[in-house]
Parts: sequence; structure tokens; C-alpha cells
Amino acid sequence: MDGFFANLIKSLEILSPEVLLILGFFTCMAFILLAFRYFGAFGLVCYSVLAVTIANIQVLKLGVFSYIQEPIALGTVVFTTLFTTSDLITEHYGADLARKTIYLTFLMQIFVMLSMVFVIAHPESGEQISAVHQGLEALFTPSLRLFIASLIAFGISQHIDIGIFESLKKRHGRHLLWLRGNVSTLISGIFDTVIFSILAWIILAPNPLSFTTVLIGFIGFSQLLRAFISIFSTPLLYISYRIKPYDL
Repeated sequence: MDGFFANLIKSLEILSPEVLLILGFFTCMAFILLAFRYFGAFGLVCYSVLAVTIANIQVLKLGVFSYIQEPIALGTVVFTTLFTTSDLITEHYGADLARKTIYLTFLMQIFVMLSMVFVIAHPESGEQISAVHQGLEALFTPSLRLFIASLIAFGISQHIDIGIFESLKKRHGRHLLWLRGNVSTLISGIFDTVIFSILAWIILAPNPLSFTTVLIGFIGFSQLLRAFISIFSTPLLYISYRIKPYDL
């Protein structure tokens, strides 16, 4: 039983990166629907906070895809679904709660980083540095530039997303849900990708990446992927009206 996830990872390694990306997308969609169905606003807020934490860990790994030569920062799928949850919160519970979710996410990200710093700094019982300690150190020792770039990009883009979605909803009511969902996500996604990529990999980076790598691998492909995720997430907005959430 202890080796279950290790065996699962080995079995998934035979799949192509594209298939793994699709599986990750449908996993996110399933858990967003489950969170909304059984926990309502509370579930969507919790998903948002947790998804940012997960995406900030995933972005540390660069993936390789068959149709592009430049390495791609993983975490794009999970992070893009945050805009879907923001749209769901704004649609069903209002823009005020959606904005409060942004501030809560900010607070919890700082908490995660500080709490992990204390754990990593704690001396180990043995003389040898364990693999667990090394893993925690690699994942959770804060990169100040990534942390700053992530928070700035997230805050700006989320406010843009909520503002556009709220404005279109006031104009169209419950009609044209697909329009406000995609327009808000696509426009805010551009701001998020450009701000984060330029700050993290060029302006604040000790060894700046080439503009071509950032433009193609971090901005171009990420934005293309976000567009696909936004389009394929549209049915989720309509499904949300067909399932009755059980708010706690």
C-alpha cells in the first residue's frame, strides 16, 4: 500500500505530456464541480486558495512537449482554473466575495511560506540530511522573485477578471454566460502571463532568460494553453446552474 502512488506515477510516465495535461485539466474540473456541489461558496473559496499553492509548486518544474522546442513551466492548467472559480463565485455569490477570495489567497500564501520556513530551519534528529528535508527545502524555500511576481500578477489579473465578468453580467444578466466567462478569462490571463513572466524570468531574475524563451515558452504557449482551457471550461459554468450547491 505504501508504494501505491509511486507505482501510479510509474504507470503515468508512459503517457505523453499532452495526455497528462488533459488528465490534469479534467481532474481540476471534477474537483471544482464537487467543491461547488457539496460546499457551495465555501468549497470554491477553498479550491482557489489551495490551487494557488499547488500551482506555485508546479511552476518550479519545466515540462517538454512534442510540438514546441522551448521548455514550458507547468502549473498553467491549475492556475488557469482559478479564473474559472473566480467567475463561478462572481456569477453565483457576487464580486465582493470573489475579491475577498483574492485577499484570503494572499494571506494564506504568506502563511504557507512562513510556516514552511520554520519547518525547514528546524534541526533534524540525525547527522545526515534526509531526502525529505532536501525535498522540502527544494520546494518550499521561498524564491522571493517568484513569490513577488506571482502575487503581483495574481492580484492584478484577478481584479481585472472579476471586473470584466461583473460588468458583462450587469449588462447581459444571466444571458451570454459563455461570453463573459471567456472574455474575462482571456483578457485577464494575458495580463497575468505577461506580468509574471517578465517579472520572474527577466526583470527580477539573477540570470535572465532570453526574451525569445520567455515570449514563446512562458507567454506565447501559456496564453495559447489558457485560451484552450478557458474555452473547454465554459460548459462548467452552465453545469453550475444545473446542480444545486449545498452551502454550509
